[in-house]
Amino acid sequence: MNRRRVLAALGTGLAGLAGCQSEPPSTPGETSGTATDDQRTDSPTSSRTDVPVTVEDVVVRKAITYESSMGSGGVLTGDDRQYVVGSVRGVDDGRDVTFTFETDDGSWEQGLPVTMGARNHAIAGHERPYVAFTVPSPLSASNPRIRRSEDGTTWPLSQRARETLAAPAPRFELDTLTAPENVSQGEQLSVSLTATNVSETDGRFLAAVYWPTKGIADDDESHVVERSVAAGDSITASLDIDTEYTAYEDGAVTLSVAGHVTAEREIRVEDTSTPT
Repeated sequence: MNRRRVLAALGTGLAGLAGCQSEPPSTPGETSGTATDDQRTDSPTSSRTDVPVTVEDVVVRKAITYESSMGSGGVLTGDDRQYVVGSVRGVDDGRDVTFTFETDDGSWEQGLPVTMGARNHAIAGHERPYVAFTVPSPLSASNPRIRRSEDGTTWPLSQRARETLAAPAPRFELDTLTAPENVSQGEQLSVSLTATNVSETDGRFLAAVYWPTKGIADDDESHVVERSVAAGDSITASLDIDTEYTAYEDGAVTLSVAGHVTAEREIRVEDTSTPT
């Protein structure tokens, strides 16, 4: 809450610079938000070969969370993609070196789909500096590894990571999304959703519930729902969302869900005023 009050005190001047987003987050196959350092191809790199670098704690995830320097971050998922993420040691900025993800049959450049917010400071629990790849899912391949482009050093994936790489991903369907039709600004907004794992694969459900915060110099607030769900089972998640900084004037705003399930609801916000 302290962070919100500081941002609110900055006023509308910074809000314009920050570019508060009211659009819904991206769904699989689409892009939205601001390109981060993970996607930019014009970011400066030193391409030094004399820097001792290691890649550690490499994981493979069918869906991942990210944390952004603006807003609260979100979730990346896709029916036909998965993510390889590792921590980079030996440099302060991961852009000082370049990596590729390779198998005996192909290779992929580092990068992620466009995310909400500004620069990401954590991906799949890995704080900067990290390296991240988006690759096909499932991917059954020989000798998967991360290669440092400058000197050819490689880091093979663990047996567990290779098994995840080749495994099918769970699939989920949204059963219900419940939210009130209107709310007075400053009141708690109660939201609940129910989803079912409709695949034959046990897995982790991930979705981000986005709520606008136009009253502060920030991107839309997100609340991440994360649950382990067995094949055929359902989960229900309930959230209480702060509405103090939602809008400047009365009107409809959009509550949106993105991740393993997607949805939108229009909610009318009433009795708005600029927080002091």
